[in-house]
Amino acid sequence: MPNVTIAGDIVKRAGTGLATRTIHDFELLLFPYGTKSAYVLEDQEISLGEPAFIVTRPGEQHSYRYDPAQPSRHLFVHFSFEHAETSIPPLRILTRGGPPVIRTNDELLAGMMKQVLLIAYRHPKQIRRRGGLMLMSLLEELESLVENTPPSSAEETFPPQIVKALDYIDKHLASSLSIDELAAKVGWTHEHLSRSFVRYTGRSPRETIIYRKIERASQLLLQDDLSVKEIAYSLGYADENYFYRVFKQVKGITALAYRSKYYNSWYSDLHPVGDGDTPYPQNRILFNAALLAGEPARD
Repeated sequence: MPNVTIAGDIVKRAGTGLATRTIHDFELLLFPYGTKSAYVLEDQEISLGEPAFIVTRPGEQHSYRYDPAQPSRHLFVHFSFEHAETSIPPLRILTRGGPPVIRTNDELLAGMMKQVLLIAYRHPKQIRRRGGLMLMSLLEELESLVENTPPSSAEETFPPQIVKALDYIDKHLASSLSIDELAAKVGWTHEHLSRSFVRYTGRSPRETIIYRKIERASQLLLQDDLSVKEIAYSLGYADENYFYRVFKQVKGITALAYRSKYYNSWYSDLHPVGDGDTPYPQNRILFNAALLAGEPARD
């Protein structure tokens, strides 16, 4: 069972970074939004243009460069295993040389990460048992994503044009974006943009636009002050019936059923994106198990 030592939810100023370092334990990070930040692992630079989890293993030299134009947020958990030689689960993501980045926009996995931090904030004395169990479940789910993804010859970084296109999509979800408009913004042809999107994201530009609109709609549905019709219009859907069909196609259930299934009054005070969407304070170290137990803190 992993032993959580430090956790936090940090928003870094634009243009900052984390200098090259190595750590003696494991670190799991979640970048909940795609930005122009980059993770540098040894001599490999990986763009964080999509929401992603990052796993750093003991002894791996790494650094971060955060988006130069906007703040960058990440959630993190440091953890270790009591008997490193015998108790580390045989997961690829925990093995040195394993996949460092798992790109996913899965709300459940992000919610599990936030739950670990919530336990650290509200119930720090339960972090070893409850936090460890939650973290272990999250690691297993992330491992399943790796196992179900066909292996590639090398981790491909996003070209700056793809990052720019994704950023443009996120900033214009309220409009009716066209592929030609997107291509013009990044200086590529329609055809080259389409081929590159499929190669690097696994989706066509049109599919990406729809997926990100529906993900934003899913967040908005968990706020009780907006009707489904209002949400549809706010995302550029002039025909609410078309929005209903698209939502069901992407999520497998209707928008109303999604709200009924996942809504909790706890969400009513949360902002759908950015600052304010967590029930614990950001920019604060929430937990240090070693200090709580009266043991000396480790670097």
